[in-house]
Amino acid sequence: MREMKISGTTYYVSPSGDDLKDGLSEKTPFVTIQKAVDLLMPGDGLVLMDGKYEQDFVTVRNGTEEKEIFITGSKKAIVHGSGKKARIIEINHDSVILSGFTVDGLAGDAKERKNYRDKLIYIEGKEASSGVEGVAVINMHLKNAGGECLRIKYFSQKNEIARNRITGCGAYDFIFDGGGKNGEGVYIGTAPEQVKEDKNITRDVDKSDYNWVHDNFIDTQGNECVDIKEGSSFNKIENNVCTGQKDKDSAGLDSRGNNNIFRSNEVFGCVGAGIRLGGDKESDGINNDVIENNLHRNNAGGIKIQSKPQGKICGNIISSNKKGDLVGEYGEDMKNEKKCD
Repeated sequence: MREMKISGTTYYVSPSGDDLKDGLSEKTPFVTIQKAVDLLMPGDGLVLMDGKYEQDFVTVRNGTEEKEIFITGSKKAIVHGSGKKARIIEINHDSVILSGFTVDGLAGDAKERKNYRDKLIYIEGKEASSGVEGVAVINMHLKNAGGECLRIKYFSQKNEIARNRITGCGAYDFIFDGGGKNGEGVYIGTAPEQVKEDKNITRDVDKSDYNWVHDNFIDTQGNECVDIKEGSSFNKIENNVCTGQKDKDSAGLDSRGNNNIFRSNEVFGCVGAGIRLGGDKESDGINNDVIENNLHRNNAGGIKIQSKPQGKICGNIISSNKKGDLVGEYGEDMKNEKKCD
């Protein structure tokens, strides 16, 4: 379990604070989150006091492996975003730890599309072919995104998403019929068409590798709980509970990249499959491991296999999936081995 190791200065922010104060105690907090974030040096921490914040913030510098930068609060510290930007929290720097607080993209009547913020947390490299490393999002509640709830992209590697509750992603498309399928709980990488559209700094294949997504509860009521795009590899998706996915063509957990691992997840109640493997090309979405998952009551099947070869498919408990256990273009070619070597 990751420990809070604030070795430097601790700053405080409150909705009733004052930016003319020093921000160094609960009695003298700032009111603006960005003011405190601008001051954070490696080893420093920021405590969000309870209350509602209609603010966005963006990191300004790296922490280090030895001295991380911490931003923390209780679940009653709720960051709604300002509505002026597409992203509520943007992490562009290494070794930044977010923990404990709530990010709620809904500010107002849930029946009004305009009241939803697009992205809740956006982790993105800002230098050519160089991403963000050592970021962690721990024990938070992320909810009510217009688009994806959490994004990891552009060469962002070795980041950790753990013990969070992620609910209500993709309101624009899945509540308000926006015409797309955007609404992931955790979205890793960049789709090839977005690379071609210059959505990143360069047109390099996005290698967002070696990220670890574990022990989360994810109920998107939108699209995939975890979606890994083409070019992103060696990500570990473990011990998550996934439900509420609503795209019949995809799945609760999806790998369009190669050499990713899905282990010990429970996926149920999805309109799509439990787990889907396969990308845009025959060379995409291959050599993935699907190990000891519990996949049940998913409409489009247990494991949907759209490309081959795959890695280990073994030890999975697959039951009561409407279209069968192993489905898709290559489902009949594969076998769920009872035991994993």
